[in-house]
Amino acid sequence: MKTPESSKENPSAPNNAKSTASGVFPPKHASVCADVLARLLNHERLTSLDAVNEASTTRLSAVVHYLVNEYGWTIEATDKAAGCRDGRMAWVAEYSMPADVVACAMAVGAAAWCTKVRAARRVLRTKAAESSRNAQRLNAARKRQPHPDQWGLFDGERA
Repeated sequence: MKTPESSKENPSAPNNAKSTASGVFPPKHASVCADVLARLLNHERLTSLDAVNEASTTRLSAVVHYLVNEYGWTIEATDKAAGCRDGRMAWVAEYSMPADVVACAMAVGAAAWCTKVRAARRVLRTKAAESSRNAQRLNAARKRQPHPDQWGLFDGERA
């Protein structure tokens, strides 16, 4: 049996999105990918904690991986020391975009695209309180009772 040759094309990258010499703009303006890309195009440097607070995602490395591999963007990662609240020091990745890539993107309309992304994300954030209430309601409805034979972890009593 003959193994098929791999395609040189990237079928998972949207072909209806506007392409630049540096990458493709994600077509969904309200997405996390679009938000992260807009922040990087604004010369922001993002760590995973920044992404939680600013872009509402705990998966920054996955988003960066997707932007690089599916949309063709050049994103740099630099190790950065960070102090932790518990007294430790940890190394985290800080993501940024090279200035020449940003300049190339701006030359083909990235500023207008970023404005659309910020507007779409602003509209999405107006639904945050309602979304939080719905999540609480769904989680309460799904709350499972512990198995009758399950013991408490620390107190030695049944859970």
